[in-house]
Amino acid sequence: MRKLWQTKWFGIQFNDFIDVDSVNIADEKFYEKFYEKFYEKFKSFDDLPKNWVSNKLNVAKDLLEFSKDYDEVLSIGCGNGIIEDYISNNSDKFILAIEPSNNSRWIENRKNIKFISGLFPKSIKNEKKYQFGYCSSIDYVFNDEQYSDFLKIVFDYKFDEFYLTEIFVDDGSIKGYIKMFFKNILSILGIYNKGQFWGYLRTIDEHSSFLKGVGFKKIEHGQHDHGSYWIKITR
Repeated sequence: MRKLWQTKWFGIQFNDFIDVDSVNIADEKFYEKFYEKFYEKFKSFDDLPKNWVSNKLNVAKDLLEFSKDYDEVLSIGCGNGIIEDYISNNSDKFILAIEPSNNSRWIENRKNIKFISGLFPKSIKNEKKYQFGYCSSIDYVFNDEQYSDFLKIVFDYKFDEFYLTEIFVDDGSIKGYIKMFFKNILSILGIYNKGQFWGYLRTIDEHSSFLKGVGFKKIEHGQHDHGSYWIKITR
């Protein structure tokens, strides 16, 4: 596992709106301020960086195929909703989308999307049971204990199929670890600013180990067209 730091996202410099923290992961206050800047800069999905949009649509197309046997899907951590927007526009599926931040303005008022601001599963305790679920690019925010807890909750929910998508993995290369080592040294010396602590990269084997640790037996993985990974888990 490797740690990640960032100084900007979507071209928005973090130190323009908050004191970056290289030790503690970005919190609710950070994201509240970030999305204020985000929605000032971007007015619709069409305004977002083309490469980012292309990658997300690759994920959405894969999820549409993965969920072809299901009329209803549950999205955990939908972000700004671009994946749900694509699925909504290209199918008759009903989507229950959960996101901790109140970040739903671009997918509001869709007849086949229901947005809930909150955490899984507490925020949907009064909702019906879903057989197909997924999350996209949220694994990196969890430390090991949190990741194990999240996967145990997913296991206990008893989906027929669940997908972890848009996973960026640690390739385990010596080069990557050497680079991280020297950045840490330069940061300690005050020569290099790592930026905001962003999360963790894990190898596919590490992901599989966590999944097996909470009880999953059937684990498959593959890659989206742009190179990030998906993992299919069933009980």
